[in-house]
Order: sequence, then C-alpha cells, then structure tokens
Amino acid sequence: MVAALGGPRDVLTDKAHRLPIAPVRTALLAARAGVVAAMDTRAIGLAVVALGGGRARPTDTIDLRVGFSGLLPIGTPVERHQPLAVVHAASEGDAAAALHELAAAITIADTAMTTPVVHASVDCFGCGCP
Repeated sequence: MVAALGGPRDVLTDKAHRLPIAPVRTALLAARAGVVAAMDTRAIGLAVVALGGGRARPTDTIDLRVGFSGLLPIGTPVERHQPLAVVHAASEGDAAAALHELAAAITIADTAMTTPVVHASVDCFGCGCP
C-alpha cells in the first residue's frame, strides 16, 4: 500500500526507511473485563488527526511518529487492565487526550455481539453479474 501511494516498498523492512518513533508511548487499558464489542472508527480516525497523524486542512503537516497500534479486534475477550491499544504521541498531554478519546471509542460488553458482520447484500438489479 505504501508503494502504491508513492512511498518506499521496503518501508517496514529497511532500517533506513523506518518510521520515526514517538517520544511518548502508553497503553490504553481495559476499564473492565468483557469482550471488545464495538469501535467508533470515525472517532478513532479523528483522534489520530488530533494527535497530528492526519490532516484537518490540506496545509497541515503530518507527524509520522504518532498514532495507534495494537488495537484488539472486535470479539476479543479482555481482562480488566489488559492493553486494548497503544497510543504513540508527541507529548504527555497529547497522549492523555488520545487515551480519553480512544477509550470513549471502544465498547467493552459482557458478551460478544451477535450482529452479523454483513447485514445484507445488494444485487445488480438483474444485470447478470455474479
């Protein structure tokens, strides 16, 4: 994907192309035991932008050091105080704000959701495609 966007193909394997490391890294810990039931992906994306990892305006610069890693997938059972994700931030204040936003965007429930991932499919109205 990086190469398709014009970046170096070996960005994840060549040490010369490694992304810079954020000075502050801290884990978001589960407030309670349960199952990762939902994620507000829009809120997570906006939290990355607030960290500086995305643009609110075309003129904004992107801080390649910041973002989230290790987000547990939906359906993962968790224990209280287990890491749900890691925040990579430029400052302690930014990290604290991102932890708050990320915690609000992740729902921990008592049991796994039973809602199917695909709710419905749309056909091509008889055009004959598969």
